[in-house]
Amino acid sequence: MDSEKLELELSLKERDRRWSRVREKMVQEGLAAALVYGNSVHIRGLPCHYLTNLPIFASDQDVLLLPVEGDPIFLISSPVHAFFGKQLSWVPAENVYQSANLGADLARHLIALKLQKRRVGIDNPGAWPMREYMSIKELCPDIELVDVTAELSKIRAQKSDEEIRMMEEAIRVGELAQKTFLAHLKPGVREEEVISKVEEVVRANGVENRLWLLASTPDMPYPWLAGKKRIQKPNPVGFSSEFQRSAGYACQVIRTYCWEEPKGDYKRMWEVWEELRDLVPREFRPGRLITDVAIRVEALVRKRGFDCNGLGHGLGLTYFETPGISPRPQERGGGYVEWTIMPNEVYVFHPMIRSKGGAGPLAWEGDMYLVGEESTRWMTPFLPGLPEMIPG
Repeated sequence: MDSEKLELELSLKERDRRWSRVREKMVQEGLAAALVYGNSVHIRGLPCHYLTNLPIFASDQDVLLLPVEGDPIFLISSPVHAFFGKQLSWVPAENVYQSANLGADLARHLIALKLQKRRVGIDNPGAWPMREYMSIKELCPDIELVDVTAELSKIRAQKSDEEIRMMEEAIRVGELAQKTFLAHLKPGVREEEVISKVEEVVRANGVENRLWLLASTPDMPYPWLAGKKRIQKPNPVGFSSEFQRSAGYACQVIRTYCWEEPKGDYKRMWEVWEELRDLVPREFRPGRLITDVAIRVEALVRKRGFDCNGLGHGLGLTYFETPGISPRPQERGGGYVEWTIMPNEVYVFHPMIRSKGGAGPLAWEGDMYLVGEESTRWMTPFLPGLPEMIPG
């Protein structure tokens, strides 16, 4: 991939595509506008960032009012962030306001636009601070706020060609991260020492938000943050590199590296992984319920005598997006919702395979896939070994 040929700034055409899709959906639902709240907590920064092209800074809160007709209004809690909002966001500078009371100021704009008695969509109302939500209801008592979380999540899930190019650039950095990790993987080296080398490389390639998880002992049933633990031969080492580039768009890749060929049950776990790699392009197809795919995966693993969880999720602008891949959509805290797979979605598939009862060892891989109309593409085919053997 020639990264110099990639356009790494999203175009105004992409902005118009996003705003048009949201507005079309609001019209279909009989709504006059959409209200989108965001804060600096990782996932909740996604909705505003997606529609404004402006990341949310630490401790900030933003609200976007996107009417069906007319320019959007962008309210930002921090004066500094509001300055950048005027310079960098897709919203016209004259419609970007610093606000110390987002709910009350938003209500005033709703009234000015004569929307205070209309049906208005609200993204993820449970994430809104109570004070802001109550201010809207107190100043606009006749407004009807309609939850449009699912609708906006589905719009974000289907990636454009520009978004795919951005993700392919993130994948290029993901390959560098894994190869750097492998190059510095030596017996006796502390986990954090290896990660420091990865940090150096990815920061030089525009990575901002990141999370590194490791599993480096044979009895480890679940990965954990890198620390002072020393890498010990012949223990297998699993490494999850998940990050978001400063320019936006994410990558998550997981590889397990081994000093010697797996034996016994551990070998059989990797044989199950070979079946799973074959399963993904068949099962992740448009029109399939994500829960049905998850049930199929879990059943295959259990039939072979093992347990698994953490099957994966969508990703795009950030390294976790709806939906989570689960056979139980009612589970809380994992983004698990009823969901029909659509073309142009990107998933990371990373079942954690363990012995019955949840004990180690952990057979752990993760790859990204792009769902197409005719076929599903494996986006991260580098270092493909199951597991990958450490040279020498």
